[in-house]
Amino acid sequence: MIIELLNGKKLDIADYSLKRLFHHIPSVSLSHNTEQVDGRDGLLFLETTFDSRVITVELLYESYDIYDYYLLRDEINALFTRKESFYIIFKNEPYKRYLVRLNQGFEVEPNQYMNSFTVEFTCVNVFAESIATTSSIKEWDVGVWAWNDQITWDDALTYSFNSNSFTVMNLGNVDINPRQSELNIVIKGSFSSSVTITNQTTGDSYTYNGSLGANNTLILKGVQSYKNGTSVFRNTNKKLITLRTGANNFTVQGGTVNHISFDFRFLYL
Repeated sequence: MIIELLNGKKLDIADYSLKRLFHHIPSVSLSHNTEQVDGRDGLLFLETTFDSRVITVELLYESYDIYDYYLLRDEINALFTRKESFYIIFKNEPYKRYLVRLNQGFEVEPNQYMNSFTVEFTCVNVFAESIATTSSIKEWDVGVWAWNDQITWDDALTYSFNSNSFTVMNLGNVDINPRQSELNIVIKGSFSSSVTITNQTTGDSYTYNGSLGANNTLILKGVQSYKNGTSVFRNTNKKLITLRTGANNFTVQGGTVNHISFDFRFLYL
């Protein structure tokens, strides 16, 4: 198991004389908003949202003697007990990571040679995310992508286009919503008065009411919009682009696309 800090530093638990025995990743909890209606049996479900997830990991430490145990115990406590969030990566699924915080305190029982203990992590984001983004998929790093069974060596995947119609593949099993997850769209081209980007698959349609020329770049970053680094959110129709799982068919209207790219991470339940 790997711990990745927010600054990018990676810590292998093997370097702390630890072995992962097994881990449990339960399904995401659901929260239902319901009402009872007079004359109607059962409940009326108004809305269902994903709630929380706790990952449990059982670990084994190995020490040389009881004095080594005391040193190791302090290192283990410092390894997991952090106020800030961090990522955990399991080596049998090296293409994805979970953003977590320690759920509660744990105890490393003393033994002069070895013992097991359990650590619980609360997921900050209930979904796992791909370690790499779509902007780095062209690298085809076997340690990043080959383990994801949605991607094969025969896939001609691209997330950068130079036409007004194209298809963006979301190979995770969770929809991408820029209100909650990363999605950066960069577009360059010739547009005299407006740019409209439409995801025909979802029906989402975003419009920037302004021109783009050869020296201009429009960036949709999360819920914000920037032209040449300056916010132009007030000049948009205040709509967002989301991505369904699978194929998303796009069209761009108002002019000619020279370049448009989509940068995001795949999400997994």
